[in-house]
Amino acid sequence: MEVHAVKTWFDRRQGVVIVEDDVQNVVRDLKAVDDRIVVYHNPQTGHFDIIERCLDHTERLVFSVAQLDQRAVDRLRGADHWHGRSDNAHVLGDDEDFVAQVDAHNEEMEALRSAAAADQIAYAGEALAWALDICSDRSSVGGSILVPKSIQ
Repeated sequence: MEVHAVKTWFDRRQGVVIVEDDVQNVVRDLKAVDDRIVVYHNPQTGHFDIIERCLDHTERLVFSVAQLDQRAVDRLRGADHWHGRSDNAHVLGDDEDFVAQVDAHNEEMEALRSAAAADQIAYAGEALAWALDICSDRSSVGGSILVPKSIQ
């Protein structure tokens, strides 16, 4: 996916306003995470755009927030794959990244849920096979099977 430069997504008539400082020092805290971070206020949307000045001298949108507060700093720290370093030597492996850990946890939970559902389906399948075996024998009449409603 191509991440476009800032100048391709804001209106040139109104432009954006660079936020140098604020009362809560959020801009200072964002710059402490990475000194290449720039905060713009976009009057067209009313949001604050957190921008990174990349190594290729292009400004790219990191994310936008409606309110510039400590949540923006926490969000940036949580997504910081480089841990605030400006050199290319310390990129985390895929298994150490925050998003990768969340994905691994979600996959584990999905596997547990699938295993539980597979057990229920296996039990119902065995009961159905037994009932069909009984019913296929012509000597028994009126064989029935009970399938629990919990199986979806």
